[in-house]
Amino acid sequence: MLQDLKKRITVAQADYSKSFIKNIFLQRLIFLFAFLAIWQIVSILGIYPKFLLPSPLEVLQTLFWGFLEADYFKAIFESFRRVLLGYSLAVVVGVFCGLAIARYKILDNTIGASLTALQSIPSVAWVPLALLWFGISEAAVLFIVVLEAFIPSALGVRTGVQTIPKEIIRAAQALGARSVDLYIRVIFPSIIPHMISSLRLSWAFAWRALIAGELFINGLGIGQKLELGRSLADMSQVMAMIIIIAIIGYITDDLIFRSVEKKVQEIWGFN
Repeated sequence: MLQDLKKRITVAQADYSKSFIKNIFLQRLIFLFAFLAIWQIVSILGIYPKFLLPSPLEVLQTLFWGFLEADYFKAIFESFRRVLLGYSLAVVVGVFCGLAIARYKILDNTIGASLTALQSIPSVAWVPLALLWFGISEAAVLFIVVLEAFIPSALGVRTGVQTIPKEIIRAAQALGARSVDLYIRVIFPSIIPHMISSLRLSWAFAWRALIAGELFINGLGIGQKLELGRSLADMSQVMAMIIIIAIIGYITDDLIFRSVEKKVQEIWGFN
């Protein structure tokens, strides 16, 4: 009886350990608390001056002050307005460009190869060109966002079309599917998983490009707040903006785009 009880306890402990290990949310929460604890300890020890490394509590106070009394909400709203506008334009242009590249071999050999090369250029490298062409204006930021988000969208659509088995295309054509009807009934449904993945990547590029562009223009936005904190040597505001960028990036990428991507893959039978 006692041995049987011990076995049950051992099995229960093992199951608890496995469930704990598999609990991703709990793992991330523990990691976050550990990171904040180390940060607080380093701040208390005074390894770095306060103006270079404020404590987590000081950054939290800055966040509360910024949302309650300053214009952090307006800055986030303006940044989202810019990135959504640029991202929407980039996706529309990227989808049509990707379809054209996949359809015509000459475009794939020229424009497709060029887009692959341009994708390796960081968004901040486009800032001098944007400023010279559009000046210190919102148009310069939109130019950078559209350019950065357009490339992965176009390449993702191209890859999706090129991975469709040719037998499916021939079978659809044999059944009478032509031009627009072929795209609506066969090509678009086939490339949706690739499109979702490319849209997720395009959003990540657009978000990074937005912050890079806003660092150099006047107005209101997360990037401007980040640059203002740097110019005033206010490291608490700099780190507060970095935290806001990280949180928004996590919400949009991990909680929204990744969830949609997994759902689409399940429906299309990839999982």
